[in-house]
Amino acid sequence: MFFEKYINQFAFIFCLLTSCNTPSSFNHLQKEENKYNLSTIDELKDTAYTDKIDKFYNKGNEGYFKGKEQVEIYYKTFQQKKEDSPAIVISAGRTEAAIKYKELIFDLFINGYSVYIIDHRGQGLSGRMTNDPDMGYVDNFQYYIDDLKFFYDSLVVSGKHKRKYLLCHSMGGAIGMTYLEQHTKDFNAAAFSSPMLGLPFGSCGGAKLLEKDTIAYAPGGGKYAPTPFKENTLTGSVLRLERMNAVFKEVPKARLGGATYEWVLKSCNQFDYINSNIDKIETPFILFSAENEQIVNTQAHEEFIISAQSIGKVCEGHLVEDAQHELLIEKDIERTETINHTLDYFDKYK
Repeated sequence: MFFEKYINQFAFIFCLLTSCNTPSSFNHLQKEENKYNLSTIDELKDTAYTDKIDKFYNKGNEGYFKGKEQVEIYYKTFQQKKEDSPAIVISAGRTEAAIKYKELIFDLFINGYSVYIIDHRGQGLSGRMTNDPDMGYVDNFQYYIDDLKFFYDSLVVSGKHKRKYLLCHSMGGAIGMTYLEQHTKDFNAAAFSSPMLGLPFGSCGGAKLLEKDTIAYAPGGGKYAPTPFKENTLTGSVLRLERMNAVFKEVPKARLGGATYEWVLKSCNQFDYINSNIDKIETPFILFSAENEQIVNTQAHEEFIISAQSIGKVCEGHLVEDAQHELLIEKDIERTETINHTLDYFDKYK
């Protein structure tokens, strides 16, 4: 989800020096009606409404399975009564957990989708690979994809859904795009919210220069700390940021702190893999890039879409104006635009 202050500061300076252009070839989304009856900030101010979301979330099925290297992976599923309902699998961002997605899962469910989500290894309620549970670490980036594939084969397929879609955010986008390259027949379509297809300029090179022999936080990283709104580069919604901070206060075991050098380097290597295997993608996908992005590299978004379209891949790139990285917990206008277009896109591929 979010990286370290030093990355944000470096990215901001780089943007000033280079004008930090947003994707110029992307379609600019326009303000839309709330046609899918998505939750609104006014509704979230009503405790009766948020209690309804919490009760719904708590009724979801949960469990664990053994991922690669025997790491315990936590999951949550929300099944429609109609057996052949369409399904959405969520691949979340770094530091995130299923509990952060309560509002989104609720909104998707009331629109007729069964929803499946895992806490990626090393975060949320899933197992850790270091003695410090706050460290953002992964042994091998491929393990993220292998865990998601096991989850798909073991639980999603058994749901007997006629249509299956993939919805990814940030780091979950790097996981999801790799998944599409390796498992070309699993999903009818996919959507990517601010996908991590590249980090801010200099992050990868800097991590290589400063790499440690032992597992260590990258500069600026450390123990989990809630994000104050005035310092945040994630969302323009005060309430949704407060709700995110609140769930991690309520479930401290799900928290994650800063990224390690190893995580940064493994991610940087994955970008090369993803860009080298675009030709293998067969699943139609839509990508959303935030106008005021400071967490991931938006130039990587544009370059990826251009490369994919140049070889005939079915995909779209859209710019969400006046939005920051967290499109799925943004202000109502930007969030509605993103989710409307996502569900419209999914409906095209049945």
